[in-house]
Amino acid sequence: MPVEKISRYKKAVKLSFCNDATEKKFQQFQLKRGRSTAVFSLLTLAVINLTYAFLEFWILGLNSSIPLYSYLFNSLLCLGIVFFSAVSSSTSVLKLRVIFPGILTLLILCGGLYLQNYRLYHAIEITLLVIWMGSLNSLSFRVSYILSLSVVAAFISTAYLMAASDTNILALMGVMVGVYCLALYLSYISERSRRMMFLTSETLSKVYERQENWAYTLIDLDMSLSGILDFKDLTARLMEHIKTVIEYDSYILTSLDGKGPKPAADEIDGTLFEQEDKTLWSDDLLTRLSQTRQASVSAQYDIVKGMFGKEKKHFQHYRLDIPIFNDTSLVGVVSLRRASSAFDDLDMTASVSIATQAMMIFNRTTKASLMSAGMRETAKANSPGQKIGPPKHGKESSSPNTDMDLTINQTLQDALAQKDEVKAENRAKPSSRDVTVVPSAVVKKIHQDTETARKTITLLSRENAEHVSMDRYRTAAVEGEPLSLLLVEVDGLSKIREKEGDKTAYKVFAGIVKHVFSKTDKESDVLGRYGQNGFSVLLPRVDMNAAEKFAENLREYTEQAKFQTPFGIKKATLSIGVAAITDETGNHETMIKRADMALFVAKKNGRNCVKVRL
Repeated sequence: MPVEKISRYKKAVKLSFCNDATEKKFQQFQLKRGRSTAVFSLLTLAVINLTYAFLEFWILGLNSSIPLYSYLFNSLLCLGIVFFSAVSSSTSVLKLRVIFPGILTLLILCGGLYLQNYRLYHAIEITLLVIWMGSLNSLSFRVSYILSLSVVAAFISTAYLMAASDTNILALMGVMVGVYCLALYLSYISERSRRMMFLTSETLSKVYERQENWAYTLIDLDMSLSGILDFKDLTARLMEHIKTVIEYDSYILTSLDGKGPKPAADEIDGTLFEQEDKTLWSDDLLTRLSQTRQASVSAQYDIVKGMFGKEKKHFQHYRLDIPIFNDTSLVGVVSLRRASSAFDDLDMTASVSIATQAMMIFNRTTKASLMSAGMRETAKANSPGQKIGPPKHGKESSSPNTDMDLTINQTLQDALAQKDEVKAENRAKPSSRDVTVVPSAVVKKIHQDTETARKTITLLSRENAEHVSMDRYRTAAVEGEPLSLLLVEVDGLSKIREKEGDKTAYKVFAGIVKHVFSKTDKESDVLGRYGQNGFSVLLPRVDMNAAEKFAENLREYTEQAKFQTPFGIKKATLSIGVAAITDETGNHETMIKRADMALFVAKKNGRNCVKVRL
């Protein structure tokens, strides 16, 4: 859309913008940059006046002292206005500050013509002045061509009154017509280039703003959609995030599960979908969305009958259809409509990106819920005194919604294995009563080591970590104590996982987390999962400066560390966002968002760095 807008203006002859709001913004833009362009114009006029003074002195000497000194005075006036513009940012009477020295130059020129006979160098002088007025950036084309015409008419009239010959008058008029046309062309090209510059900067700034909103929306999705298990609730919440990136007038959405080839709408909002008498999602559209996996843009028209029964197309609105996929299956469609402007490539890409990210979060939440349900069933099936062992390290361990044991002491593993072997032998031997083969001291040591291992090297799930950190936040807010939060992401961990498997990625991740545990207070600090490749560290009674220093030490350690994996030694870096409780924080959720934005900036700035969100 921005590129099309620029292209349309390039093809248009008219200078002004059709949109009044855009025209008003251009005038403000022109005023802001007018001071610098006025400085350049006045410097040029000062040089022109010095040139006029030189011509007067070279041709007539001191016999024309009045025009000579007048040109020198006008040059000094121009330089004085330039100095004022350099030391002052004022834009008041900006056009008058430029036009006044130009009019004064014309008056001196006409006065010299009055005191002397018309000469050829007078035509050269007026030519330079008219061209200067036509190239003024601070004047619009309309003002410029009126001013240039007035200057030409005033000079020709003065020459005629001074009894110049008819031949000279005719020659002067011919020259002035050519010069005036050149001035008009320069003025037109100058304003057109300024408008193109404004249009380009305006559209690009909008694109950058939309891209930034898109990035922040993807960040907010994780916090907003986590925990939603109903697909309809997911799509309803999804629309709130799409609206922050894509402007639309109306929307309609549907889930395709079990609705057949012509699905009915689940939700409609806005007026552009009212009185719809056609199939909202045709077979061709659904097929195209399934095959391309990309959003589809179209324009909707009504066929109306014109004069003599001839059919005509009457434009209604623009439409954007966004597919929602679950792995390879098309499970839903969201359609947007707006009447003002067409959807562009950024709308298409951002919408699919947001929908895809939402489904990833939905699947992750669903999977975590099923895992939690399975763990609860397993716990119920065990006897009341039996301990549930640590989860196996695998793909499940990367879920942000389950607590995660990173390691267990080797002595503890051997003791557990020994206990299992002894139990197996006991089951093989017939006995009328239970026999305790493992000494009670060993069993007690196993339980103690299990509790120590869990307290020392267990990452809380994101949900559990947020519950604990929320309590710590309330305590810090009431007691007026400092509190800091670190959001850490291991750079490139997804590539390691895709290339060399979960086990290798786990080794790298676990090595980093072990170091963090060794540097934190086990009694007060809270460590939890954050995303697939990251974790959070809540530091009570630690201010922002100390937290930033701690984060930097952690980043430096990771950058220099080497992690032994089944695929050899691997290295990693960290991107860390830091935030702390402040008077402006407001609540716990806001502090998390601040840290998340700082993490986003750290990743955007090349990763392997620490950023603080004040």
